[in-house]
Amino acid sequence: MVTKRNRREARQYAFQMLYANEFHSNKNDVQFPEGHIQKAMDKAYANSIIQGVIATAEKIDADLQPFCKSRKVANLDKVDRAILRIAVWEMTNEVEPLEPSIAINEAIQLAKEFGSDASYKLINAILDAYNKSR
Repeated sequence: MVTKRNRREARQYAFQMLYANEFHSNKNDVQFPEGHIQKAMDKAYANSIIQGVIATAEKIDADLQPFCKSRKVANLDKVDRAILRIAVWEMTNEVEPLEPSIAINEAIQLAKEFGSDASYKLINAILDAYNKSR
């Protein structure tokens, strides 16, 4: 049974993988040991986030750029960029798009847990503007 908690854990796992990928040119270099995977985590959802974000990162970044007023998406903090990519992918994936308010809230939670003190405000502002433009 998939619960919100399973999805949140899947999202956190996907974030950690995507963040780690930021430091490697070969995306196959980064792998989490199986021991880090929570038994109840929705592994299929985590994998779909990871694969979906990696496959569409350039498009996601281009879609986000108009809402990053002060800098290029490529120059954003790696944590913030990974969280933004996950949220946009979750809002726009064809298989099972997530309600934007839920995707934004989940991104804010990730930012509060893994980002800087100001990350959640930046992520909220960018995603809110992005969502309103759609």
